[in-house]
Amino acid sequence: MKKTLLVFLLISAFIQCSKGDSSVPFNLPTLEQNFGPQTTTLPLEGQYTFFRDVPYGTKPQNKLDILLPSASDIKGVVLYFHGGGFLSGSKEDLYLSPSKEFIQALLAADIVVINAAYTFISDIASEGVFTALEEGTQVIEFTERNAALMGIPSQQIVLAGVSAGAGIAQWNGFRNETNESIRGIVATFAQSSYDLYEWEKLFPDYSLDSLRTKYEELDTLFTDFYNGDADEEKRALLDYRNFMDVNDPPFYVFNPVYEDAFIDANDSLDFNVLFHSVKHADYLRQKALTVGLEFSGGYKEAPEAFIERVLSK
Repeated sequence: MKKTLLVFLLISAFIQCSKGDSSVPFNLPTLEQNFGPQTTTLPLEGQYTFFRDVPYGTKPQNKLDILLPSASDIKGVVLYFHGGGFLSGSKEDLYLSPSKEFIQALLAADIVVINAAYTFISDIASEGVFTALEEGTQVIEFTERNAALMGIPSQQIVLAGVSAGAGIAQWNGFRNETNESIRGIVATFAQSSYDLYEWEKLFPDYSLDSLRTKYEELDTLFTDFYNGDADEEKRALLDYRNFMDVNDPPFYVFNPVYEDAFIDANDSLDFNVLFHSVKHADYLRQKALTVGLEFSGGYKEAPEAFIERVLSK
């Protein structure tokens, strides 16, 4: 009887192991128990395991996608946050050019990608930009909690995002409370601070309160962004540039070169200039030089090369 039981247990163990792929550092049945069934319709070409709309929080927008490369030696994970001014955009944007080539390069380098959605400032459940920023923290916590299940080495996380997503990456990456597991930050089309009054140091003729009086869309954005007034406490909590110190993870920043003029020929605000000017990137680099923090950019390397480099340290 004991011999029969032992044979049964060995056979059962073999069957359970065979359900997973021995060439990858995760067990697919275990992942499906935690994340739901894998999605067989892939958003990008390639060999990887894909989980869509995995919950990481309680709000309807708290969903993320997981892309697991078919590799036996995972190097780390990139947590990606889409752009859209905290008013629009989707995690589906990552699967379109030029972002999709970036993601495919990461997967080919044996790096997991987690692609997260978040709550917009216009949502009734939002408490301004803090909601989206703190949901970025939840994505980090989800990743730390499930890293071993996905075969991700401990504390091998890079935060990445474009525009608003870059702000989520920087706010969490430069905060001591949230950056213990972070090895690098990638910010493209980035803003330099979410203390919007700080931008008066960047642009000539930029006076936030005067512009709010003239442009209703800016005043509405300001109110939704700060969930009311911007008192000194809120502004200090949102000035992630001021968080930067030599002990933070290195960062990669790329912004296009725009003219200073954020008011166009039709006397309308050009938010693309206001939000994405190279002046923001220069202001971040200036602070990094002051505190001795390592940084990089498109003048030196591609973002995927930066990610591979910081994860290999």
